[in-house]
Amino acid sequence: MKPAADRREARSFVLYVEGARDREILECWARRIDPALPRCIVRNTVILGGRRPARAILDFEKRGGPGAGFSGLIVLDRDDRPGPVPATDAAAKGAGAARIPGPDEQPHRAALDAGLEVFVWSLRHIESYLLVPDAIRRMLGLARDDGRIERLLQGASPGVGMPCEPGVGGTGRMPASLHAKRMLGPGGALSRALGVELRPGEIARAMKPEEFHADVHRLFDRIGALSGLARGGPEVVIRSAGPVARKTDS
Repeated sequence: MKPAADRREARSFVLYVEGARDREILECWARRIDPALPRCIVRNTVILGGRRPARAILDFEKRGGPGAGFSGLIVLDRDDRPGPVPATDAAAKGAGAARIPGPDEQPHRAALDAGLEVFVWSLRHIESYLLVPDAIRRMLGLARDDGRIERLLQGASPGVGMPCEPGVGGTGRMPASLHAKRMLGPGGALSRALGVELRPGEIARAMKPEEFHADVHRLFDRIGALSGLARGGPEVVIRSAGPVARKTDS
């Protein structure tokens, strides 16, 4: 029997991302997490055309914001900004959350005041979370013992051991300053070393949930909560051990 389609729909939720590649990566990851999330990503994402939280605030206010029943989340790269940066800030005013310093501080506070949540990757770019050697090898059909990717990543971040140590509960050891966009981009170090152009969306599609960095799981937890699509677990069906005896009148 064909299983029923998942018809959960996101409520009035808006997801703001910097670019089309961000949306593609998130959609690919979402397919590994919950069947309702990819549709939410496709339908509810607004592309800002760069790191422009002010544009997200303006759009959210035009929609009516929380007063009109909307919830929203801005997802930003950390880029090369110094100082403490929150991996996520669930509108935690006064909750002791780390703040974005310097030029980011004012728009970040303005987003919270507008009723938006702000999620900032703890690593430099969203592409940083794609530097998973096993996933890249699967995508390219390379042997599991092909160590070129690890050697290149270790060379790019000497002294920190294996640069990417993903996992559901782990934080990984990826250097926050590693420039993954350059490494994965056309003519980047990884593409040159492997002799093939690497496409971030294809790497994301090849990743397994257990290879996701903890930041990825935190982001999708917030997307699930704000959209009303709480992340679903495996369905458990309990069946009777045997036929139920019918009571008969004597």
